[in-house]
Amino acid sequence: MSKVIFEIKNLEKKFKEVHALKNISTEIKQGEVLFIVGPSGSGKSTFLRCLNLLEQPTSGEIIFEEHNITAGEMQLNKFRRRVGMVFQHFNLFPNMTIKENITLAPIKTGVLSKIEADAKANMLLQRIGLADKANAYPSQLSGGQKQRIAIVRALAMNPDVILFDEPTSALDPEMVGEVLTLMRELAQEGMTMAVVTHEIGFAAEVANRVIFMDQGQIILDGTPDEVIKNPTNLRAKEFFSKVL
Repeated sequence: MSKVIFEIKNLEKKFKEVHALKNISTEIKQGEVLFIVGPSGSGKSTFLRCLNLLEQPTSGEIIFEEHNITAGEMQLNKFRRRVGMVFQHFNLFPNMTIKENITLAPIKTGVLSKIEADAKANMLLQRIGLADKANAYPSQLSGGQKQRIAIVRALAMNPDVILFDEPTSALDPEMVGEVLTLMRELAQEGMTMAVVTHEIGFAAEVANRVIFMDQGQIILDGTPDEVIKNPTNLRAKEFFSKVL
């Protein structure tokens, strides 16, 4: 059995009157490619943001590699070194070059020396075909290029898992493919990934597990065939009939 990276128990999140997450219990195993899908406002991004404590859960437990992070059993900085995050809007530093964006966190946290971080950045830029952009600034890149940089910036930290929060939703349609190609490669290489997305066809192809959420709850949890292609739940059937 693969080791459990994240164990989530009875997770709740409330924003004043809004009950965003209701009694979420699940786990994410090493090497798993988990896609989280569902209608807008179903709690998908809130769930993902709770996993790395960008949102503080109202109650419940999140256990990361046997440390209860909701109980403060692990230093937040140490925890975040091991959990990469890729955002919808890239979140690159506009005043830094592409290489500086990639090397900042590994150097600052002591994960890599400057020489090691530079070498890793060069290798990662080469891998995604953007070696010639090392000294460019984010404003000089297309949306698809920025998002690929955001992904390799997460990879530069050698994370145990990467969380993707709708990584293609801010991109023009013709740029989506280059980002999905990189994500597909990472999945094939065994990177543990949890992905919130509206790219249902991509989820059906790449995921080895899919969660369907609605109104803050996990409604279905299974293989892409079970959840996307042959859903047993009426709400899920209705949703997938409109998006596929």
